[in-house]
Amino acid sequence: MEIYQLRAFIAVARTGHMTRAAEQLHLTQSAVSKQLKALEEEFGASLFERTPSGMTLSAVGRRLMPLAKRTLEAATELVSAAKLMQGQISGTLRLGTIVDPQSIRLGDLLVEMQRQFPGIDVKLEHGISGSVLERLQAEELDACFFLGAVDDPELKAIQLSLESYVVAVPAAWRERIPDGSWEALAALPWVGTPKASSQAAIVDKLMKEHGLGRHFVVEADQEFSMIDLVHAGIGLCLLRERLALEVMPHKNIFLWDGARINCPLSMVLRAEDAARPLFAALLDALFKVWPAAVYL
Repeated sequence: MEIYQLRAFIAVARTGHMTRAAEQLHLTQSAVSKQLKALEEEFGASLFERTPSGMTLSAVGRRLMPLAKRTLEAATELVSAAKLMQGQISGTLRLGTIVDPQSIRLGDLLVEMQRQFPGIDVKLEHGISGSVLERLQAEELDACFFLGAVDDPELKAIQLSLESYVVAVPAAWRERIPDGSWEALAALPWVGTPKASSQAAIVDKLMKEHGLGRHFVVEADQEFSMIDLVHAGIGLCLLRERLALEVMPHKNIFLWDGARINCPLSMVLRAEDAARPLFAALLDALFKVWPAAVYL
C-alpha cells in the first residue's frame, strides 16, 4: 500500500468521480484508476460502487475511509518531518490573499519562506474572503488568508489576529443619525460589498438580528474604493477600524460609536493537508511571522 493509492482512494470518495479526482491530484484518470485498482486488490474488496451519477463508497469503503485518512495523515507527517529536518522541501504553493499586503504581513511571510525553504515557489492569487475560501474548498488553492469565522470540519484555521470593524459614515451625515440607532443607519444609503466578502456577512448578520434591511447605492470590492465613496458622500459602509483610523485625518468621514465588531484574521488550509511537507513549511514560516498565532 502506497501513499499515492490512499490519496486516490480519498480523492475519489470526496468527489464521487474518477475524472474530478484526477484533476485534483494532477494525474491522468488512468493513473488514478490503476492506483485504486491496486488498492482494491491489496484489500481484497471493492471500495466503490459504480452508479450512473458517479462513484459511491461501498460498505467496505465506508468502514476503511476513516482508517485511510488517519494512515495518510500519519504517513505524510512522517515524510514532512524528515524533509523539514533535511531542508529538502520543494514544490509550488498556491496561496490566496485578501485585503492589503501589510495587514496580512505578506512580504514578511514570503521573505521567511524564501529564507527557510528556497525550493518552494509561492503562487499568489488575490480575492475576497469568501471567494478564496471557496477556491480552497474546491482544491484550486492550497491555503488562504480569511477574515471571519470558519465553520467547516474539513478545514483547519490558524488565527493570526483580531480585526475590528466599524461603521464609517460621511462627515456631512453626522446629524442624520442623532440617536445612534441601527434603524437610523439602515435607512441611509450604503456602499455594498460582494456577497462573499467578510463585510457583507457581518452586516447581514447584524441587520438580521435587528430585523432590518439595507439600501445599496453602489457596490465595491476594494476597501480604499469604499473609503473614497464614503468621503464623497455616496453612502456609509463597514470598514476595518485600523484602516479607518489611518485615513480619517485625510477624509471627510466619521466613525459611528454604536458598534465595534471583532473578526478573526486567519490562515486556512484543508485539515488533511496540514502534515504534508509544503504545508508544514508554510506553517513553520507563518508562526515565525505571527508568533502569537493560535489554532482554532
